[in-house]
Amino acid sequence: MTLPGWMPWLWLELVTAGLVVWLWRQLLRIRHNVRQLVRQGEVDQFSSGLPVVRATLQDLHQLETRLREIGRQVTEEDFSLRAILSSMVEGVMILDRQLRIRLLNQRLQEMFLLPRPPLGRTVMEAFRNHFLHQVIERTLQSDSAQSAELQIELREAEGFITRHFQVTSVGLRPGEQGGFDGVLLVFHDISQIRSLEAVRKEFVANVSHELRTPLSILSGYLETLLETDVDPESTRRFLETMYRHARRLNALLENLLLLSQLESGRLPLHLSTVAAGDFCQRALERFEPVMTGAGISVTVSAPEGLTFTTDTLRLEQALSNLIDNALKYGRQPGLRLSLAAELDGQDIVLRVSDNGPGIPLRDQPHIFERFYRVHKDRSRDAGGTGLGLSIVKHTMQLLGGTVSVESSPGQGATFILRFPRVS
Repeated sequence: MTLPGWMPWLWLELVTAGLVVWLWRQLLRIRHNVRQLVRQGEVDQFSSGLPVVRATLQDLHQLETRLREIGRQVTEEDFSLRAILSSMVEGVMILDRQLRIRLLNQRLQEMFLLPRPPLGRTVMEAFRNHFLHQVIERTLQSDSAQSAELQIELREAEGFITRHFQVTSVGLRPGEQGGFDGVLLVFHDISQIRSLEAVRKEFVANVSHELRTPLSILSGYLETLLETDVDPESTRRFLETMYRHARRLNALLENLLLLSQLESGRLPLHLSTVAAGDFCQRALERFEPVMTGAGISVTVSAPEGLTFTTDTLRLEQALSNLIDNALKYGRQPGLRLSLAAELDGQDIVLRVSDNGPGIPLRDQPHIFERFYRVHKDRSRDAGGTGLGLSIVKHTMQLLGGTVSVESSPGQGATFILRFPRVS
């Protein structure tokens, strides 16, 4: 296994530090002996004295000068090593033979949310993780580096979070009595990679499920029509059901394609300028037959003369998704829907509000995720694909804006679209 490029610095640091300690002890011993001779009157450091003593004093002076130079070099090398360790994206930790922590960088503290460096403590005392301890033990018992994936639960202010680390453990140089003098540990945070893998697996599972449901219904009705004699009335009912699920399947595929394009950033923007009030009215036009038949009241408010420049087609798609959600899941009859536009600094803010049942607090952080549904059964019955709000989020990101929600259970919901007035 190839060791990190900063390892030679570490070896030089350890060897030089040991040499400085040894030389310093020799210097102190020699100076102590010379001072004893001076106090006893056997040598005068200002007279000719004994040649051996004069030579010793000269050597002592040279040794002291050399020690200062070595100390300066050690300081510079120590600064370089600490600069390298502090700039690394990996966490680094060095243990002695007793598995006590002798050095760690700031990144490792951040990874494990440590309030202070646990120097002098053992690995078990600092991390309380048996798997990590086993990796280190295997390193000490073998002549090769060890690599393993560590999953650990870390406490945050709001609870626990799961982190994943790729840990590489390397024994430091062999000791005089066999074994290693210590262990070097390098931690690489792979939590985001594991999270993306989980999202990918969940996405594949959800797509498979969403495709299988309408296909199974279509297959079942077709089989019935082909293998049995069905009266004209039942035939028409079957065909209507099949048509409804075929449209749902088509909508799902179109939304998947649109979401893929939005996430990849491949969709070009076609900018145009439009009045805020006219834009809101135009977004409501396609829903007028539904709203009129259900007795839904709608209000639109926008300052006179307020205009903005953006890709109005993409923005209208996002706004239509929010209106469609309000009509599907709002309380009917008696549903009240409002659209409001305002200028906030250099941003345009569009608010879509309703007096529906609202969104449970536990669901609000997840509603913009793909295929996430607050009420799964109701969403499928209403013909939803579970992709609408995710499309809204990525559309707003494409337009350089954001989407957020404000809701209290039983008191309706307000979705807020914010984007630059001039994209």
